[in-house]
Amino acid sequence: MLELVFDDDGAVRRMPIRDGLTLGRSSDNDVVLRDFSVSRHHARLVGEGAVFRLVDLQSTNGVKINGSPAADGVLQAGDRVEIGSFRLTVSDGGLADADLAPTTYVRPLSEFNRRFGLEGSSSMPAAAGERERVYEIIAQVAKTLIQVEDLPPVLDKVMDVVFEHLPVDRAFIVLFDDAGAPRLELFRTRDAGVGDPPEVPISRTILDTVTRQKVAVLTHDAQTDERFEDGRSIRIHQIRSAMCAPLWLRDLVIGAISVDSPLHVGSFSASDLDLLTALANYAAVAIERARLNERIRAEEAVRTRLQRYHSPAVIEAVLGAGERGDREVALRETTILFADIVGFTPRCESLPPDEVAAFLNQFFSLAADAIFEHGGTLDKFIGDEVMAFFGAPLPQADHAERAVRCAQTLLRSLEGWNEQRRIQGLEPVQVRVALNSGPVVVGDIGSERRVDYTVLGNTVNVASRLEEYASEPGQIIIGEATHAAVRHLFATEHVGDVRLPGLSRTIAVYRVALDEPGTGAGGG
Repeated sequence: MLELVFDDDGAVRRMPIRDGLTLGRSSDNDVVLRDFSVSRHHARLVGEGAVFRLVDLQSTNGVKINGSPAADGVLQAGDRVEIGSFRLTVSDGGLADADLAPTTYVRPLSEFNRRFGLEGSSSMPAAAGERERVYEIIAQVAKTLIQVEDLPPVLDKVMDVVFEHLPVDRAFIVLFDDAGAPRLELFRTRDAGVGDPPEVPISRTILDTVTRQKVAVLTHDAQTDERFEDGRSIRIHQIRSAMCAPLWLRDLVIGAISVDSPLHVGSFSASDLDLLTALANYAAVAIERARLNERIRAEEAVRTRLQRYHSPAVIEAVLGAGERGDREVALRETTILFADIVGFTPRCESLPPDEVAAFLNQFFSLAADAIFEHGGTLDKFIGDEVMAFFGAPLPQADHAERAVRCAQTLLRSLEGWNEQRRIQGLEPVQVRVALNSGPVVVGDIGSERRVDYTVLGNTVNVASRLEEYASEPGQIIIGEATHAAVRHLFATEHVGDVRLPGLSRTIAVYRVALDEPGTGAGGG
């Protein structure tokens, strides 16, 4: 009985030849050949009596019988079959394991890890040969790549290995963006070094084949290779010898490494493809690690920026919604808060600048703590004035209530600060607070060189004027819309209708009690 004899991860395997037997990379085959150079379903055996034919299932890298390409060939004892990087021998049962020719089988990633100290022992294999050279190179590459933190150095290291150990003239590293479009990350030629070619001489046909089938490709002459006869880019760029290996991470192809020699035919061997494929395995892991580091740094930068404006709880919510969260310019319902120190200018006339700064820092700290405690956003400090808003970047249905509670907390904190100041023989500090609710434009607003996360609109203008013209020291003044939203929660008093500068109509103004809020106590 005829059988296929092959090397499976260092062990000799024998599979009786029968009708319907399939070979390929996918686990549903009868003979599983785990390597990128093998298609998922590569070939099938067809039996006609005692005669068996090996049929190529339109695989990427084809089938060879006794060194010659064969889409459909009869098998006999002693034949040598090449499928990707695997070498299989047809035996009639009389062939001993020791008689088998050595294969160029590429071990899976886990085997590289075991052999080179990424899992367990780091000793190098004692056996010599081309395969051992590949293992040695990859072992050194692995140790180097896992120490690199950023993406550009990772890609440079990969290119260094390619040009040091492979007879290539050009090399490209392509990564796919979130939409799946290929983006050239690095291009290098042996003579000119790194550069940006006017047009990237990389075959989209080969790239699509590698990506779709998740298989490494080797062609000795792409111009005459039947697999790529429809490849217009191959002819345009005069691609001859070429290899392309996928950057495969788990079940996702994140890019590819492509190398070629446009002036020579037959530049690359099967062992060259082994090295490029193994290098791509480790490069994919290193690239993903570098990308993760980039995302972490980006999130830290966003977090640092958000800390200028938002409470820790709001920051976590914004980051949970994505890097930008909801920070695009948009129309929102918010409540605006202004708090201003009474008599700041005459108070500071006789104080040295460092004491003025210390005084303001204490007040601003009290204000920021109160704003963050109630989930507000600190917009800015304007001289001795604080501006904040509630209801953005995350929507808050109770933004008016939060703003009133923030104002109450601020004035109570001020009482504690004033008690300390009296003990020190210093004058007490008085603050006016005004709130107004309504629609605003909120988001990153500014010029190309500088932007601030802020709010704009008439609601802001009214709140500022209420604080300036209608409030008294120690009071919380609110506008009509804020009053309508919180009158059932807080004790309020109508203090009159006022005409504010720049407005065409009078505004009803209310005062909120500093006592604990009651229920249904609103009026006016």
